[in-house]
Amino acid sequence: VISMAPKGLILVGGLGTQLRPLTLSRAKALIDFGNKPLLLHLIESLVRAGVTEIILAINYRTEIMKPFVEQYQDQYGITIHCSEE
Repeated sequence: VISMAPKGLILVGGLGTQLRPLTLSRAKALIDFGNKPLLLHLIESLVRAGVTEIILAINYRTEIMKPFVEQYQDQYGITIHCSEE
């Protein structure tokens, strides 16, 4: 039996120019919203929906995103792939 678990795609490639100066030091998806990064809100929503594999389409500040992603992969027991656009 082949498992067809749903996958999630999150687009996190914007430069965040409308959120400057906040985005000068961090990626837009990592800006805190409700005391935690926006990306974490999205990841948690996907996990609650049963998603076990998430793909992040990243175009900006990839070096900042990867350590963040690695931390939450283990915590939520999911796989997160970073696709550099």
